[in-house]
Amino acid sequence: KLAKTELTAFSHYAILLFLARMLLPLLGLAYAGVVLYNILVVSKLPLNLLYTWHPICANLFIVFATLGMAAAQGIRGKVALSRATKEPYVTRHAIFNWLALFFLAGAAITIYLNKERNNRPHFTTYHGISGGLTGAFFVANVLGGGAMNTVPSLYKYIKFHRLNGYLIFAAVLAAHGTAVWRGYAGFKTDEYGKYALVGLLGLMLFVTLSSIKRSLLPGGKTKSS
Repeated sequence: KLAKTELTAFSHYAILLFLARMLLPLLGLAYAGVVLYNILVVSKLPLNLLYTWHPICANLFIVFATLGMAAAQGIRGKVALSRATKEPYVTRHAIFNWLALFFLAGAAITIYLNKERNNRPHFTTYHGISGGLTGAFFVANVLGGGAMNTVPSLYKYIKFHRLNGYLIFAAVLAAHGTAVWRGYAGFKTDEYGKYALVGLLGLMLFVTLSSIKRSLLPGGKTKSS
């Protein structure tokens, strides 16, 4: 009976741990789903319209970025003890971030071409400026992470890669916040909808920050130090 109780408690703990790790991707999926539903179903923006693909790519970007962040934060405890146990998480982290990078490029290209076709200036709004800067830093961090995973001598900079990842992810959420707060073509919502979406982005940031392990960042001391 005792063994069965312990097994049940362990199973419940494992389920809760899994849900905690999946909370960020689920929030990202919920956020992107609401925005895309509004754009494609409520506002009925046509897929043959070039602009439509900017929010589609931007929201797929945030979905894969949250998956990449969750994969990186999954490297804890026993998983972090050896390269063999870390490898699947590192691989998933890389794949999700490269997919995020692909959709980030799609978002940038579509909005650039759309503005060019309509003879409109670039980087004139908070969303445009924050999105452009954040995108550039995201590209640099993904390339840096790939370099560290390929060249062993660069791994000593991994803590800076992690710190940059957290700062850039926070900036990504802020850039999305400027978009839904201001409203844009194909996405107009009332005050409550605006507060809900920005609150959802804030919750995603809270979940991310609450999972940070200080010893894995620059200046953090490990147990052995």
